[in-house]
This record gives sequence, structure tokens and C-alpha cells, in this order.
Amino acid sequence: MLEAGLMLDLFSPATAQWWDADAANPSWWRQLLPPTVVSLGIALGIGLLIGLERERHPDTVAGVRTFGLAGLIGGLCAMISTRGVTPWPLVIVASLAGLAGVWGGSSARTAPAEGQTVRDIGLTTAFALVATTLLGGFAVLGERTVTIVAAGVLFLILYLRDPLHAMVRRLGKEDVRAIATFVLITLVILPVLPDRELGPFNAINPSTAWMLVVLVVTLSLVGYIAQAMLGARAGTVASGLLGGLVSSTAATVGASRRAREDGNAASAAATALLACGVLPARLLVLIGLLSPVLFERAGWWLASIAAITLFGGWMALRADGHDPSAQPAKPRNPTQLRSALAFAGAFVLIRIVTKATIEYGGVNMFLVAAGAAGITDMDAIAVSTAHEVADKSIGAELGTRAVLVALFVNTVFKLIVTRAVGNAALFRIALPTLLAAALIAATGVFFA
Repeated sequence: MLEAGLMLDLFSPATAQWWDADAANPSWWRQLLPPTVVSLGIALGIGLLIGLERERHPDTVAGVRTFGLAGLIGGLCAMISTRGVTPWPLVIVASLAGLAGVWGGSSARTAPAEGQTVRDIGLTTAFALVATTLLGGFAVLGERTVTIVAAGVLFLILYLRDPLHAMVRRLGKEDVRAIATFVLITLVILPVLPDRELGPFNAINPSTAWMLVVLVVTLSLVGYIAQAMLGARAGTVASGLLGGLVSSTAATVGASRRAREDGNAASAAATALLACGVLPARLLVLIGLLSPVLFERAGWWLASIAAITLFGGWMALRADGHDPSAQPAKPRNPTQLRSALAFAGAFVLIRIVTKATIEYGGVNMFLVAAGAAGITDMDAIAVSTAHEVADKSIGAELGTRAVLVALFVNTVFKLIVTRAVGNAALFRIALPTLLAAALIAATGVFFA
């Protein structure tokens, strides 16, 4: 990672701001190094940096010198271009650099002599030459900070070739479909939704509701992809922790079924308790992003519940003679459009019910509604409550009580699942931890 450190030191935004200081007060170094020289130096430096990475590969057709020249030539072409119009010299030279890279790669793939291996260059070097030439020109024409950041991104993309290829190879068809659906949810649907209050009690803002869908699905997708990438190396710990990011209820049901099928109650309890411990931590992230006031009031209670539940999962893990390389159950794709629509519908329904109970039913009915919602979906009630606190429709105290009521009901429901879906042994192991978590939640309802 020496090259990455060198790149960060030489081409950080702070360095760019230093060179772009107020020209009205020139210092000695600005008088010695006029802006043109500085721009060409940055262009050359970008080329040398990218060439340094390319030089590491024995099969490359372009190294430090070639890329250094590409960056410098790009800067020179920008200098001779007419200001305010398309810099055609830069465009033409960048195109020629790409063609040269393709030609060099094709010539390197000619039939080798006997005993030698064929070098498969690909188009990466050609596109890197084009990008380096353009960045060299942009260092003269555009903002240096943007140029430097773009050069850093290009360097990292090239440097992380092997990890990126390994990651892609581990993704299956379902994993790619999850990413594609996430792109649809985030980049296609979200921008076209209206950003205004609609519906009963003006409780529905389509854009805001879908933004919260994106937030929740993002957390779930992180856990899903991580678990899919870990594969056989995941084991009980990853199955519990990452399963909790996707869905703690689903992880508990899956662990309970495994306990009934194979009789390994300790391993199943570890998975379920670790997943249940991730849930309060997940809620802390969601609440913290939406309502810092609610986060400050509810944070200690949620953190305590997370700590005691994770500790119970760790104790169950120690009691289990588990195989750390065991293959966990593959989680359900959390980015399915049906799941996103279901969450959006649940959020809108809970938001309307919340507004209605606050308006007509009072505090007690609001807490009952929160408890009912917490049976199946903690994300929706937590997000809705945080939204109400942020809008000052309810106070942080009532919001904390609502979240803790929902979490209490959710915890008791999971305890029932361990017995109804699992077996008596799993229930006995999970009982002390989940009961303690439920008691903390119940205490918080009265004393928060």
C-alpha cells in the first residue's frame, strides 16, 4: 500500500487548495512556480502515479514513462487549446493514446515462441491511458481538486484489480440481481417521486418514504452481499451478525428450524442471539441518521439491549463445539422490489396510524400501535417514530417509549419463535438472554 500512501500525500484535496491559494497575494514559491508550471507538474505527477501502478504488472505495455508522458502531453494539449471551446487537441491526443494502447495490447498477444506464455493485456491499460491524458489536460483547464480526486479514484481502481475480480467471481446470479434491484430502487424510482405531503393527515411524502426504503435496503444489502461473499468461511458468527443486518426475525426463524432438524441447539442459539443483538445496533444507526434527539435519549437503552444480547450469543457460541467453517444458510434477497414495496407500505401505514393515534387516541393508543407494529417490522416503526420526533410531532420521551415497546414485543415474539419453531433446548438457552433484553426494554418504557 506504499503507492496508495504516496498518492494520498501528494494529491490530497488539501494540497490542491494550498496550490490554489489567493493569487492576489503571491508568495515566493508562487513567483518561482507560475500557475502554468504547477498545472503541468500536476499533470506529469498524475501520469507518473498511474504509471507506477501499471509498472507493477509484468504483462503491461505501458509503464511509468509512457503514462508520465501521457499526462504531460495532455496538459500541453490543453494549454494550446482555445479557452471556452472544445479542446480538440486534447480530445484527439487522448483518442490516439487509447488506440496506441489497444494496438500495443494486440501486438503483445501475438503467438509466442515455444516455451513462452501468451500475455493477455485486455483494454484496461488503453482506457487508463485515455483517462490519464484527459486528467492531464483537465489539470490545466479545470479545478485541480477535482482532477486530483479523479486521479486517486483511477489509481485505486487499477490497484485493487485482484480484490475486485475476486469479489465479482464470488457473486452469483441472485447477488447480481440484488445489486440491480438496488440500482432500480435508488437511481430510477427515487428521483421521480414527488417531494410533498399527501394523503390523510398529510402523513405521506412519497420521496421521503422511498428514501427511508433506500436507507433500510442499503443496510440489508451490505449484510446480504457480505454473507454471500464470505460463503463457506462465514460460520455461526457471520451467520448471526450478518443475518441480523438482513433480518433478525428471519435469522431467528432459520436458526430455530435448524435446531429442530439437527438438534444443535447451542449453535442455533448463538446465531439467533447474535442476530437479535445486531437489531438494536441497526436501530441506533437508523435513528441516529433521522433524529439525533431521539438517538440521545434512546441510545443508552438500545445499546444496553444490544450488549446483553450479543454477550448471550457469545456465551452460547462458547458452549457450542461448532465448526467455524460451517456453511450458513443463504439469506433471502433483501432488495426484491416486492420487499421494498412491502416496507414502503408498512412505513406509510404506520405513519398514518401514528398520526391518527396521536390526534385521536392519545399516548396509550400510540404505544399500543407501536407494540403491534414491532411484532413483524422494527425498522418501519423505528423509522416512523424517529421521523415524528424530528418533525416535533411527538417528544423524544414518547418516541423512546414507543421504540422500546416495539422492541419489547419483538423480543418476546422471537422468544416464542425459539420454542414454537425450534425445540425446548433452544428455548432454554435463549430464555435468559432474551428475557433480560425484554426486561431492559420494559424498564425503559417506564423510566426513559
